[in-house]
Amino acid sequence: MGIAPQRVLAAAALLGAAALLGARGGAEAESVGPLPGGGFRLPVGWILRPAGMQLPLDTLPMSAALSPDGKFLLALNGGRNPPSVSVLDVAAAREIQRVPVADGWLGMAFTPDGRTVYVGGGSTASIFEFSFSPEGRLAPARTFALVPEARRTHQDFIGDVALSPGGRLLYAASLFRDRILVVNPQSGRVIEEFATGRRPHSILFHPGGESLFVSNWADGTVMQLEAEGGRRIATLRAGAHPAGMLWRDGKADSEAEGQPEWTARLFVAAANTNSVYVFGETPGKGLELVETLNVALTPRHPVGMTPSALAM
Repeated sequence: MGIAPQRVLAAAALLGAAALLGARGGAEAESVGPLPGGGFRLPVGWILRPAGMQLPLDTLPMSAALSPDGKFLLALNGGRNPPSVSVLDVAAAREIQRVPVADGWLGMAFTPDGRTVYVGGGSTASIFEFSFSPEGRLAPARTFALVPEARRTHQDFIGDVALSPGGRLLYAASLFRDRILVVNPQSGRVIEEFATGRRPHSILFHPGGESLFVSNWADGTVMQLEAEGGRRIATLRAGAHPAGMLWRDGKADSEAEGQPEWTARLFVAAANTNSVYVFGETPGKGLELVETLNVALTPRHPVGMTPSALAM
């Protein structure tokens, strides 16, 4: 029984590639990971050389939070290694502490005074409270069990967390229950809950504090809800898998005569697209789609840029 010519050619090509690797230094020349001269080799062979400085963290950093005084940056690591929070000294540009957490996914928030940090507890259906010293030391404090262990199922998963302006109440996304849980940080108890769209991903408060935005991952929407009671104010279409959001006060430069003057803008990263959706707030506090920003490398780049977080 003969061998197809195509298979013979493929085998020869593989042998040739192996010989070439040996000639170029074998595993050392093609190893995946950080490179001695800077940059990082991906498993597909591509080399990335990012601009700026890179600081090593643990596996899969999911979110970051800057302390109110701007001196420390916290990163929540949620990859294959046990979850943890890294504390970075901003001025020194180095990690100064790494604290384990029982579980974590996305949520992390500072109180306005910077002395307390809250972390969403993922599959533990809890919120973890940490004290934070002016010197940048993070220490475990209380655990708020949002669902009693006896009633907890695989659907009880806490994602993002956010504090209302002023820090009076704590809001947590119950990812698979499609709800926002409102927690009194004094008692650690759930005092209210209200419905969102499917798979609430991120929570962002309107600067006025009377409403909040929730990006619904499975719905492709962003909802604006009243902070007290959860009444729906608006539902915005924002592309597939809306994730991170960013609010910017102030008017934008008008591109054309007669264009409305937006008093503020809401940016939404749609993670299953190549786009960031921009909504303008009108003087009457309504929100309208202003533009869609394409973040792809080329105008016709296939979907795959997966924008998920925003900063300004």
